[in-house]
Amino acid sequence: MKDGTCPKCNQKTVYQKRKGISMGDGGFHVFTDGISKATPLDTYLCTTCGYFESYIVDAPKLEAVAKTWQKVG
Repeated sequence: MKDGTCPKCNQKTVYQKRKGISMGDGGFHVFTDGISKATPLDTYLCTTCGYFESYIVDAPKLEAVAKTWQKVG
């Protein structure tokens, strides 16, 4: 999606916005330890089919996840 093409319908009608979709307090809560502040997301949305993807953009939060979550595979 980040290249502007929707992976579901193959249309080039993808738009992006930081904090475009929120689950509360301006972002999602990604828990790594104790109380978590909301983490902002970059959201990509296809206006043809409605499919969307969101990405965490907070580098320290991603590092904390790598240290505290169980790796898959």
